[in-house]
Amino acid sequence: MYAEKPGFLLKLFGYKDGAMAFHPSIKSAGLHPTAEAPFLFRDWLRQVLHDWPFDNICCAHLGTKVGGAHADVTTLLNNTEALFAKISEKNKKKNPGGELPPGNHPNMNVKGDECG
Repeated sequence: MYAEKPGFLLKLFGYKDGAMAFHPSIKSAGLHPTAEAPFLFRDWLRQVLHDWPFDNICCAHLGTKVGGAHADVTTLLNNTEALFAKISEKNKKKNPGGELPPGNHPNMNVKGDECG
């Protein structure tokens, strides 16, 4: 997520002007509930950063970063290693077998091709 000038509520949650952040769902239903999922996501994003020298990014819900997006996403990724480890540990405790639920993720509310 990116907000050039986050509103009052987002600032209460620690968002700063011009900051890039992962969507809060990364801590819940945003990833598969396995210990490996956070690290697979991290590694995928590292590969995207390696393969694609983008400059702009359109982010979910809040805004578009024009110019410098690659550097901001790289910084975000580098600063969230502890978050990936924390999510992995939480998932390991909740799902020690690392099994994926059949069908959709249990917290997912996707119907057809619409989230809602």
